[in-house]
Amino acid sequence: MTNNELLLAISDLLDVKLKAEMQSLKNELHEEIRAVRDELHAEIQAVKNELHTEIQAVKSELRLEIRAVRDDLHAEIQAVRDELYAEIQSLDARVRLLQLNQENVIMPRLDNIESCYTATFRRYQDYGDKMESVCEDVDLLKKVVMSHSEKLQKLA
Repeated sequence: MTNNELLLAISDLLDVKLKAEMQSLKNELHEEIRAVRDELHAEIQAVKNELHTEIQAVKSELRLEIRAVRDDLHAEIQAVRDELYAEIQSLDARVRLLQLNQENVIMPRLDNIESCYTATFRRYQDYGDKMESVCEDVDLLKKVVMSHSEKLQKLA
């Protein structure tokens, strides 16, 4: 065997040995990667579960708070409704009193005032027509009195 053949044989042996080592190393790395991946998946699942539990707890708390706020608001709204109802009742009573006062006191007085003014208006209306003739009579009397005064002064 020549040196080249020996070197080639050694090279082949080293290649086979190296390939076996590489394959072994590759397999080990794959196993480690799988182990790390499985471990990370487990951790992620654990974190996911924790977060899910926390989210459920927060949801429950928020639901309780929402219910409490809703109940408070309903109570406040009911209190406002009760106050408004009382005010409306009070206003209704006051309006009824005003209507009764208007019906029993104001309207009869207005009717009385109206009848007085109407009667006075009719009286003045009747005398208004007579006033023109009275003015004419007064003018005529003035002329007659002046004429008689002049005649009396001439006689005196």
